[in-house]
Amino acid sequence: MVGLPATGKTSAARRMEIERNALRLTKDEWVKALYGHENPLAASDVIEGRLIQIGL
Repeated sequence: MVGLPATGKTSAARRMEIERNALRLTKDEWVKALYGHENPLAASDVIEGRLIQIGL
């Protein structure tokens, strides 16, 4: 899902996750969980790659 900030993307994704028993893969949430406020660019790229692998 892509769109401007604060347009309800996360809320819609969370709702679909529950309603459709879906897996929601969110890079920002994983980076925050693993690195806190640091947000290193290299880690972001690795996490994004892993989430793509899982999604495929």
